[in-house]
Order: sequence, then structure tokens, then C-alpha cells
Amino acid sequence: MKVLAVQAICSMILLENTFAFQVLQHKQRVSRESFTTRGMLAPSVATVDNTMSRADEEAMFLLPNQSQLAQDTSVPFAQTLASRGVVRVDGGLSPSTAYELQRFIDETLEKSIDEVNTFKVPRAFRFANVLEKANRWDLLLPFDDDETSSTPSPMIKAMTELLGEHGKIGPILKELLGEDAILYELACLISDPGSNRQEIHPDIVYSPNEIPLIACFISTQDIDSTMGPTVFIPDTVTEDHHRRINNKNLADEILKNIPSNISTLRTGDCALYNPMVLHAGGGNVSNRRRRLFYFTFINPNIKDPSSDYNPG
Repeated sequence: MKVLAVQAICSMILLENTFAFQVLQHKQRVSRESFTTRGMLAPSVATVDNTMSRADEEAMFLLPNQSQLAQDTSVPFAQTLASRGVVRVDGGLSPSTAYELQRFIDETLEKSIDEVNTFKVPRAFRFANVLEKANRWDLLLPFDDDETSSTPSPMIKAMTELLGEHGKIGPILKELLGEDAILYELACLISDPGSNRQEIHPDIVYSPNEIPLIACFISTQDIDSTMGPTVFIPDTVTEDHHRRINNKNLADEILKNIPSNISTLRTGDCALYNPMVLHAGGGNVSNRRRRLFYFTFINPNIKDPSSDYNPG
């Protein structure tokens, strides 16, 4: 999947003295599929298939060694993220801001689906590509503020809480990517009831150099095990793990013996990860929508590592 670079909307200083992220570019990943009726968003019709999917096979292998992704304050968050590929940070966003953002996301999703289905805009202008599309969306979010409003938009409010002076996420990004890190993605992964489990995957190919990207998932509601929480496999940012996951026999062997974590976040909790770590979105067997607001920052000194994968 290629990347569409959007001109800078603003230059935002989020921390007066200690930390500033200059938003030089706002990049949104888009699919290059043609805008035809095949790209329209229509309800998916399930078919009966008694064959176990590859994703379900992987889940069975992982289950015996699986535990919840937990916050560990005994080690600096940046150190854990750099060494293990994923870290949990609780309370990054206040519940009130998370619920406000949740309403904004639901309204934007409804509007975007209507715009695509009525041919007002191409699908790629509202949705990025995502694995297992049925009942699942990667919704692109606007970063602009409403100049007619006296209060900041939910997007600006959330980003300020996460990255601003008292934010928990900004210092982690600064330490690992530098203070000139660029906003690369801004979107929300939405998984409705009936969405299928994804296969284990990395978002980008392995690179032995410094961390090129950091993605941050923020839950806008409590996520339990029935809602398809993201499964992370720590310590898999290696060339060997990437090679093995692409070979079924080798993948089966490592998945049967490797510890994994499910990201059952509470409202406002965050999971930051190196997009090279192996992970997958779970299947939503609940009757509730799962929303993961997310953004990605890129190291400005690294070549764009985009691929056909998406966070999930």
C-alpha cells in the first residue's frame, strides 16, 4: 500500500519548554484500489465454512502461553518498547475525552460510509486498507480543528492530552524517535460484532536499523476478551521471526511455544508498539463495537517503510 502525503495542516507545539512535536506532514495510508462498486461498503454476507481458518489455527497454538498485556512500571516505558516491541501505558487519555472521541468516531464512520456508498468520495479517501475487512474498518480521521467553535475538537483535545505537557505518550516518542518525529498516520480501527480474527503479521518488513515508526493504540471503551483485543507477540522484532511467520511449518512451531499477550485495555489505556512486532486483531464475538483510536509517528531520518499491511 502506497502512502499519500497530505500537506501540513499546522505546526503544533504541544509542550512549551521540554518537548515539542512539530507536525510537519500528516500522512495517511490509502489503498490504490479503483473506485468501483466493488469498493463500496455494504453489509457482509457470512457463508458457512466448517474449515478452520489459518487465523483460528494460530490462535489455538498461542492460547496455552497467552496472558494479558500488563503495564510494568519497574522499567521505563521507552526501554520496554525498544527491547520487547510493545508496551502498555495505562490512563493515557481521560475517560471523558475518550467518550467524547468515541462519539466523534462513530459520527465520522457513519458519514464516511454514506459518502462512499453514494459516490461522493472514493473509498480510499475515507478508509485505509485492513486485513479481514468484514465488519472491520480502518477509518481515516481529520486533524483539523473547527475554527467556529470555542472549544477544541475531540481530535485536538485527545492529542494534546496524550502528547502535551502532562501527556504520558510524548516523552516515549521523543526518546525513541527524536523531538522532530513526524505524524504519519491518524485513524481509528473499528471492529464490529462478527469481525473475524486476523492472521499474525507485522505491519512493516524487518529492518535492523533504528526504530522507523511507533504506533499507539488508545482504547475509547473497555475491551474484554470477547471483543477481539489485539494479540501481541513480544520479542519478535527479529529477522528470524519474520522469516518463520511466512513459512507455515516454521510458524506453527514457534507459535506453539511462544508467549503472547492480549491487549484488554480499559477506557483511555494505550498500547504502543513497534510495527515490526508480530501481532493480530482478534475476532469480535461480543455484541459491542471495539474502537482503537491510533496514531503513528515516523523517525524523520528513516526511509518510508510503508507496505501492504496495516495496524490491527
